[in-house]
Amino acid sequence: PLTIAALARSSELGGAQAFRVDGPNNVAAVRALSTLPILGINKVDREGYDVRITSTTADAMEVVEAGADIVALDGTDRQRPHGETLAQIISALHAIGVPVMADISTPAEARFAVDAGADIVATTLAGYTDYTSDVDKHGPAFDLLDAIRDLPVPVIVEGRIWTTDHVASCFAGGAYAVIIGSAITVPELITRRFVAAAREAQSTLVRS
Repeated sequence: PLTIAALARSSELGGAQAFRVDGPNNVAAVRALSTLPILGINKVDREGYDVRITSTTADAMEVVEAGADIVALDGTDRQRPHGETLAQIISALHAIGVPVMADISTPAEARFAVDAGADIVATTLAGYTDYTSDVDKHGPAFDLLDAIRDLPVPVIVEGRIWTTDHVASCFAGGAYAVIIGSAITVPELITRRFVAAAREAQSTLVRS
């Protein structure tokens, strides 16, 4: 949690306007250092279920109690534990005044989530469900954004945002906001990308 909180603080100093944080302990640690909005998630792997992101009301309440302002959850129509439905989880959160962001992977899921009461939808799961595994993994889900940009709720782009050009294209395409993860918060991956680029450049020089 302390490492996550330090990364969040660094991101805030760089101008970040909110955080997406996984797990109640991490949410609490970030809340202790920042007053910026926290989109809390609670990833739990459960045998027999593909849904991982805040898949139950109990999971959601844990991050709310830890300090999350908004709860992000799996917004697909896949089966959830305990027979709960997406609409039931959203309703429980709305009952205590907490907005909900639904992570989706297709236009149909986006509409399903909005019908269930989601306040925001995000492209987080595009390419990460079995039926969207063929999505181009080299950049954001621009096609999905284009298909859902006119929904009556804000649309956030999350996933595979690697460059400032990606950010600009997301906003030009109608995104309300973008969520950037690995490109700014995983030092090992950032270093690996620069090293790979350097090696490729050296290899090109040798070949030429």
